[in-house]
Amino acid sequence: MEEKLAIIDLGSNSVRMIIMKIYDNGSYKMIDQAKEMVRLSEGMAEDNILKPVAVQRTVEALKLFRRFIEYYDVENTIAVATAGVRNAANGEEFIAKVAAETGFKFDVIPGEMEAYYDYLGVINTIDVDDCVILDIGGGSTEIIRVEKRRVRNSVSIPFGAVNMTEKFLGKGETEVGKLGNLEKIIRDKLRGLGWLDDAAGLPVIGLGGSVRTVAKINKREKGYFIEGLHNYIMEPCEVQEVYAKVTAATISERKEISGLQKDRADIISGGLVPLKVLMEYIDSPMLVVSGNGLREGVFFKQYLEKLGFKDEIVTNVLQHSIFNTLKKYDAGIQHSYHIRKLSLEMYDQLQELHGLGRKYRKLLEVGALLHDIGLYLDYYNHHSHGFYLALNSGINGINNRELVICAFIIGMHRSESLKKDWNEYKLYMDKSDYEAVKKLSLFVRIAEELDRNEYGSVEAMHCSEKEDRVKINLVSGKASEPGSVISLKCGKDFRKVFGRNLEVLY
Repeated sequence: MEEKLAIIDLGSNSVRMIIMKIYDNGSYKMIDQAKEMVRLSEGMAEDNILKPVAVQRTVEALKLFRRFIEYYDVENTIAVATAGVRNAANGEEFIAKVAAETGFKFDVIPGEMEAYYDYLGVINTIDVDDCVILDIGGGSTEIIRVEKRRVRNSVSIPFGAVNMTEKFLGKGETEVGKLGNLEKIIRDKLRGLGWLDDAAGLPVIGLGGSVRTVAKINKREKGYFIEGLHNYIMEPCEVQEVYAKVTAATISERKEISGLQKDRADIISGGLVPLKVLMEYIDSPMLVVSGNGLREGVFFKQYLEKLGFKDEIVTNVLQHSIFNTLKKYDAGIQHSYHIRKLSLEMYDQLQELHGLGRKYRKLLEVGALLHDIGLYLDYYNHHSHGFYLALNSGINGINNRELVICAFIIGMHRSESLKKDWNEYKLYMDKSDYEAVKKLSLFVRIAEELDRNEYGSVEAMHCSEKEDRVKINLVSGKASEPGSVISLKCGKDFRKVFGRNLEVLY
């Protein structure tokens, strides 16, 4: 039975909501999201009291969220509140007021639970075995050490972008001395954890608005135009450059920095200190930005339980995401996996011919599985539709460069019409990647010709090179068309790409 699920995350700085739809076939997608910067914990650094103005801002935002939920006819709403309410002396009073005026019954979760939901949101959508997850919120920061995809250690510390700014930096311009003092405080806190010493050399997976701001600034500077920030990778020197740029600027100057929201300009310096200090402390080789965190973690816990999974994490992030994408676009599951099988057989048996490494094998697998998703829009030009859908469907487990290559494999498996477009994506892929795409998309095209009737009748093949030709002997079954026809259809492009004649035989 289809279900719509709303998840609300009330933090110290913002309140956010996602609305997810779970379909009868087990697939899911986000159908809307909302965010309001409410600054709930503004002014509570001294006495831990939520102030009336901030409370009213938050209540009004939640009333807006209520209208969203009613519009979408959402059946189930899960609302969680974190550090802002958790640390407030009048937190219970606030929760009662919210319930009375909006109907939302918030669960005020402890820091350990917040960290665990962060972990679920990351580990189900980023392909990583060992890492340190860092979630910098408005009123707290969560740090989780992950080993072999499982939580090894976690902690929630009461330092967030809002309260660090109010308590240590002040509301005015950032002073170098105060910033250095805050860095020392955070460094001492990390040193006191002990277990972080075992995380030396691990990547940092960063969550929260402050971390996303770092990525947005870096992305604008480099000219990257793909919208998604999830799985965006930055080197330590790039993180340091953004940190230096932001902290050296006045508040008014920060408002002019491309990628930095104006309503975050006064708290961004404090918000970036835990990131800068943590990456230095563990000598991290990279920052991987996650667009998913607590809300997505709550979703995966509910979703996997609903589908009868015994675990709260998926076995393979990429394969789970691909399977969800195929179901979401009503693609032929059996046909898609058969095209993958045939494409990979050609790739493996013709290794000397194409000369591509293992990294491209994974991308061929993705492109082959998703080759027909464009049919969801229309048969005509479905390869071009597939290119667009692949770039904009939030496929987890691959980075932006890999995503672009996979999209081109999909877009070129029926035609070279996208050939002229690859220069537009030079920031993501180079000439060697494009040359690889021509070979990989041709494997998908041949595989599709072998299974045009979608019966899976060609069970296997044997590929061999003989002088000036490549022979593909179909081991069992019959293709949807005679081998000579397939040879004719694909032969010209095969000669152009590989410099060999193609012969398909039964």
